Amino acid sequence: MLPKETQVLIVGAGPAGLAAAIALVKQGVQDIVVVDAVLEGQNSSRAIAIHAATLEALDTIGCANAIVEKGTKGKGLLIKTEQTSFLALDTSVLSLYTRFAYVLLLPQTITESILHDKLAALGIHVHRPYRVAGLKGSDMHFGLDVTMESGEIINAQRVVGADGHLSVIRQLAGISYGDIDDHPVPDKIVSLVLADVVFSPGDPAIPTDYMTNSLSPVGMFLTLPLPSISDSDGQLIHRIVFNVPASSGAPPSCPSTEYIQEQINKQGPRHLSSDATVNKTPIHIVKTVWSSRYKTKSAIADHFVTHISGAQGGGIVVLIGDAAHSHSPLGGQGMNLGLRDAISLAPVLLQGPAPVEDWARIRRLRALTTIRMTKQIGALSNLFLSKNPIASWLTFWLFRIMIGIPLVKRQMAWNLSGLGNR
Repeated sequence: MLPKETQVLIVGAGPAGLAAAIALVKQGVQDIVVVDAVLEGQNSSRAIAIHAATLEALDTIGCANAIVEKGTKGKGLLIKTEQTSFLALDTSVLSLYTRFAYVLLLPQTITESILHDKLAALGIHVHRPYRVAGLKGSDMHFGLDVTMESGEIINAQRVVGADGHLSVIRQLAGISYGDIDDHPVPDKIVSLVLADVVFSPGDPAIPTDYMTNSLSPVGMFLTLPLPSISDSDGQLIHRIVFNVPASSGAPPSCPSTEYIQEQINKQGPRHLSSDATVNKTPIHIVKTVWSSRYKTKSAIADHFVTHISGAQGGGIVVLIGDAAHSHSPLGGQGMNLGLRDAISLAPVLLQGPAPVEDWARIRRLRALTTIRMTKQIGALSNLFLSKNPIASWLTFWLFRIMIGIPLVKRQMAWNLSGLGNR
């Protein structure tokens, strides 16, 4: 049963919502209620990469060490073709700026579990399942009255919407949400399939400390090592990501093992093919732990904070995470921006309108920077996959030459790390 009132109501118990609650407790705020629409935590993997700037933010709320202990420290990104390969991202160049000079690879489910346990240890528990149905300025009290589908009403001075890209809080607050431009997503990368799979036999050609993007005339195939994560049978799990062009039709919502294997044989690296005519030592997917499709898109809220009037003064609504912004998973920025939103919000949330407005303005600029970066990565990926073999070849070799320049290499690692866009 929910309490009747609270200082801060956080709607959504994903990474952003949990981190916001932990950060608020660290600021001395104890009067917090966290609600989530599902009975149990989301059991899908989803986001996987945690960058240096996000680990630094998590370190300020005492969560970084526990998360790092569970993850894999990715040293960078290799780009491969059947003929050659090169190091496209080298995170070691970040060691001058941060102690987290790597990309931490960890399924979101584990990140959420660590944050959930940390919050519980601080005395705050998530109320489930509570789905918001109404939001208005209170007629009887200062703040906002939030109505749940159960009929329960909780009065809150501040409401933090951390309820994802379909945010009910954002919709009830009347905040618009859309792309920053009208540019269509390139056909080649309009859809992506993400899956956590078990290969048999294990393939030594898959690096255990680098992400690998294998390019072919048909598409791109990304493998991410998760050697610290095993399924119930003790077998190693790998995250794979590949594109599905619009011309091939939309992939299934939860792609099957058979579908994924077919796509690997079609556009994946030869050493992962199950076709004996292509690979002398065929590799098969023996288990799909989790799979999903992703339609490449971006969106941002018109503003991240709004005041809702009421008879006693009303209150404010603040958006963080996917409720405020969403973008392509290319570049591995998913979840990172939302965690940094959440942790940076805590010191200002209860200070008054001006500091929160300043926070919202800065965070929206940070989100725009990230969205533009992921769009640039998408455009570059599309050039790599050009139907024109000359254009594709030129893109590959020009990029390879450019990334060999120390300044360019350092700038790429800096941009992806988030250290310049905290």
